[in-house]
Amino acid sequence: MPDLSNFTKPIEWEITHSASQVPIAVIRKLKLGPGQVLYFRAVTWNADVRKRELIGYWGSLAEATQNVYGLYERKLPPQKLASSGSTWREPLPLTKPKAPPAS
Repeated sequence: MPDLSNFTKPIEWEITHSASQVPIAVIRKLKLGPGQVLYFRAVTWNADVRKRELIGYWGSLAEATQNVYGLYERKLPPQKLASSGSTWREPLPLTKPKAPPAS
């Protein structure tokens, strides 16, 4: 297959949350390892890409997003997780990150 790096761009999403004025994370779709296994890598958001920190790798965009929200919501004060009817909810559940591909 020809090198398409000059013609393609990575697929990534900036993840937002209603409790934040800026994105909370960036998720990028990647294919890693000799078998080109699909991964979704989540990093903290920062305007300076050098200051972004790894959150984890997951096997689907939905799972990566759920974990980004779950980790972010665990850092919020409890009142930020109240709905308009003042009912409290738990942060989204976390799942284990996907293991790196075998070399």
